[in-house]
Amino acid sequence: MQSALGLFDHVDELANAAERMKSAGYHVTVFSPVPLGHELEPVLGKQNNPIKYITFLGGVSGFCFGMVLTLGSIAMYPLVRGGRMLWAFPPPLLISYETTILLGVLFTLAGFVLFAGLPSAKEHLTPEISVDSFGLLVQGIRKGSFQEIEKILVEHGAKEVKQVEE
Repeated sequence: MQSALGLFDHVDELANAAERMKSAGYHVTVFSPVPLGHELEPVLGKQNNPIKYITFLGGVSGFCFGMVLTLGSIAMYPLVRGGRMLWAFPPPLLISYETTILLGVLFTLAGFVLFAGLPSAKEHLTPEISVDSFGLLVQGIRKGSFQEIEKILVEHGAKEVKQVEE
């Protein structure tokens, strides 16, 4: 399978070309020097982000770990002081709060690294995309239909179309 990378000067031209390629059944990826969330959301659809679920899982895991750590250490090493309860509530809650934040942040970082896909995206970047152009990567082009895709991208305002081998 081949890919085509079209370089655009304006976001509206990029959005029109992305909509045309998406409706034709191709997978498109947009590269931009600035964030384009709201401009491309009607065209590409709302992106599903699983990181919030991973963060929640990390927070719940951290809370459980903190409770088990404090209550387990109380059970293993009881320190009876003046008739007070061994299983007091505030100390485990304080430690659980800290481990909730710690594991929530670590799970979020791991989820970001897992889902970012940065190494695969960098191989298609050209210097123009990081400065003043917007890139549209059209993936899944069948052999022999690159000229058709190139024609459509140029009709929609691409200043340059490059063939990318995968």
